[in-house]
Amino acid sequence: MDPYLRAAECALRRSGAPALHLSELLRQVRSETRDLSLDGARLQAGLLGRPDVFRVLDPWRGPWRFLREKERTPRSPDLDPWVVVVSDPADTDGAGQPSTRRLQACVRWLARDVDPRSGRALARWSVLVMSAEETRCALEAAA
Repeated sequence: MDPYLRAAECALRRSGAPALHLSELLRQVRSETRDLSLDGARLQAGLLGRPDVFRVLDPWRGPWRFLREKERTPRSPDLDPWVVVVSDPADTDGAGQPSTRRLQACVRWLARDVDPRSGRALARWSVLVMSAEETRCALEAAA
């Protein structure tokens, strides 16, 4: 596996969130590999080439894609595709409490079956990711 794909997998597994936006993952991979020439298109192509390890889920696919391009600003990473690691989780995946790690693993596992051509399925999974992140933050704050 390419060094930047290994770095991407490590970043996703270390992250407390079940999935990261492509721009956030790119920032972390660039930081870890010190490869400033790496761009989003190259990273996304590499991720798409490894469907056994990664899923790239873009809720902005479809006829409404032109709206995304109009709204795109450097401060709108939420318009980027989600990237999730879907390979078998390691015991050390994620940070935090066992309950937050289990929540993270469940959302990652559900990403395996999301139909990337279905806008509804992508939207539901995106909401699930955001809800899981809110729940993780609440659980960590309560601890």
